[in-house]
Amino acid sequence: MKKNLLTALLLLVLILSCGKGSNSEGTLLLNLKEEGKSYDPQLANDSTGEFVDSLIGEGLTREGDNGESLPGVAEKWETSSDGLVWTFHLRKNAKWSNGDPITANDFKAAWLRGLNPATAAEYAFMLYPIKNAEEYNKEKAKAEDVGVKVVDDYTLEVTLKAPVPFFDSMVRIQTYLPQNQKFYDKVKDKYMTSVDTSISSGAYILKKWTRDSDIIFEKNPNYWNADNIKLERVQVKFINDATADLNAFKNGEIDVTNLSTEQARDFKDDPRLRYVNDGSVFYVVYNMKNKVLSNKKIRQALSMSIDKEEMIKGVLNGVGGAAYTYTPKDTGIKGFEKDFAVEAGEVFPKFNPEKAKKLLAEGLKELGLTQLPKLEMIFNDSGNNKAIAEYVQENWRKNLGVEIGLSSMTFKERLARMEQKDFDMAFAGYAGDYRDAISYLDRFESTNGNNYSQYLNPEYDKLVNFVKTSADKKARVDAMIKMEKIIAEDMPVGLLYNRKQTKIINPRVKDIGFNPIGKDYLLDKTYIQK
Repeated sequence: MKKNLLTALLLLVLILSCGKGSNSEGTLLLNLKEEGKSYDPQLANDSTGEFVDSLIGEGLTREGDNGESLPGVAEKWETSSDGLVWTFHLRKNAKWSNGDPITANDFKAAWLRGLNPATAAEYAFMLYPIKNAEEYNKEKAKAEDVGVKVVDDYTLEVTLKAPVPFFDSMVRIQTYLPQNQKFYDKVKDKYMTSVDTSISSGAYILKKWTRDSDIIFEKNPNYWNADNIKLERVQVKFINDATADLNAFKNGEIDVTNLSTEQARDFKDDPRLRYVNDGSVFYVVYNMKNKVLSNKKIRQALSMSIDKEEMIKGVLNGVGGAAYTYTPKDTGIKGFEKDFAVEAGEVFPKFNPEKAKKLLAEGLKELGLTQLPKLEMIFNDSGNNKAIAEYVQENWRKNLGVEIGLSSMTFKERLARMEQKDFDMAFAGYAGDYRDAISYLDRFESTNGNNYSQYLNPEYDKLVNFVKTSADKKARVDAMIKMEKIIAEDMPVGLLYNRKQTKIINPRVKDIGFNPIGKDYLLDKTYIQK
């Protein structure tokens, strides 16, 4: 009887000791709020998908602490004298998680699938620097015309349509990750939708996945650099309620989380706080196919009636900054000599309620209207979003005398509504994929899958094409500054602010990095202090 009682007590202790996460002693515990739309690298187009792919996938290069490109699957690379041909030499000890070697064919297969029109990859345009990639994606060329050549199993030759000095950083984007064709052919449309249909080329494997609850990643023993990866496990949770998120942190169920402005006030002077520039710009997206919002003066009026400087002070507690260029400051994006946004200047208009009223009246008159019809702004209710949306709504009411409805939803639903163009206005944000202003500005090119405003300007399209095909640094910067001025005038979006995240970090987490451009977390050196 005593033996049974002792066994029961031991079991109870074991159960209680496991309550704070899955094997949490050596596990980094993160919260990404919501599941991503897809973890298929060629289909992923949101921050959750990009981060998950950064754990289980590695491309030709990987990211260093200051944004430089380090060897990844490719141990070295070189470019031709004219900058058009990049040759990547793959390391022979790079393997998939199932033990298969990662070869040049795996990259070619992935890139061609991403470009195949049937795949309908929204980030296919990321591959457009490659010769004939855009033409193939738009069914004007064949797959064999695309400038990707497998010289041998461990040599990949890529021919660009124009010099791209930062191409070694572009190939870090998830769209450029490799694909094990044999594995893909086996799982087909179930690729990357479950543990059993996922495969890894990166530092971690997908070990356990409970949909809309959490994903557990374990160190990939076949990863070429496994000996230098200190984290054994990463557990990503999906908790979208801000209160539950913070409680999870307090209970030791999450190591790193973002605090809303209200929550941050309770942690003033806490040494665990860290303010992180995440390279994002937030704004109101106007659906220009909406008859009312197709009028430029109305878009300008709505934008100019928002006091974003006061919003930073009152709503965001002084964290972040009002945005006056679409490309944010202080992200490592250079202009010709200085920070690009500094060289561009404050091109988007500042708060001007009197001019906003005048523009609204003129716009309504041009449309033959006496008042603004009912419009709605959608937003996903996480972090400070609700408070910001309500602030913007009140500014429109107070400064323009118009009533705009608000509709809160999940991130996934908001993104789906924007992709379907089923909205009037949306509160949204974006952070670039690589350190060049075109990573932000090409979103307004008319055929870009992320052009949610459905903005169309032939002059702007020509400038995008010029910037992507020119090797003249000064001319490129001048063209991108001109692009900033065009969208500041045409106003497909009304800029609000550049976000700084207020993070709170468990002291047991050491050497975790945060990146303003690219993946959110840099974990190559991260470890858990025991």
